Amino acid sequence: GGLCACDVKIQLRGQPMARGRPRKPRQAKIIQGTFRKDRNPGREPIPPILPTVPKPPAGMNRWARRLWKELIEKLMEQDLVTTIDIVTLELCCDAYGIYREAKEAVFHPRDQKTGKRLRRSLAEYLRGRNSQTMPELTTMKTGWQLYKAYMAEFGLSPASRNRIHLPGSKEAGQDPMEKILNEA
Repeated sequence: GGLCACDVKIQLRGQPMARGRPRKPRQAKIIQGTFRKDRNPGREPIPPILPTVPKPPAGMNRWARRLWKELIEKLMEQDLVTTIDIVTLELCCDAYGIYREAKEAVFHPRDQKTGKRLRRSLAEYLRGRNSQTMPELTTMKTGWQLYKAYMAEFGLSPASRNRIHLPGSKEAGQDPMEKILNEA
């Protein structure tokens, strides 16, 4: 019933401190060839890989559905999505869909008379307003932050993808100058 170290949240200037780099999934380590049984938790759950490409979940907007269709097959080719990752992938796609809808509301509003899409700049959108209180802008920012966090979970951002070295991809990741020097 006492307080343990895991219950204490360390804060710096009122903000929670970063807890270090997130753990890399077991499958990503196996693909990279860096998996070591002695450094892996003994009872780590190993969910089954998806047998078939699932359809986009109901309720996704057009942007989220489009991203789902783009990502699911690519992730399945690398065995990076399992049956329990589907919800995380759905949240990733939904965050992207929210970001795109809010972006459309900011930059391409509908004309109230004709119903046609208009174009406007960020300066036109913000004219005479406080950027901190604009719901579309706040939603756009939040959607992007969520999407960015989920992208890292699946290794979809350039920074997180840079840490993944797939077998047989040595040539693709080689510096062009290094390649020229090695051939000489």
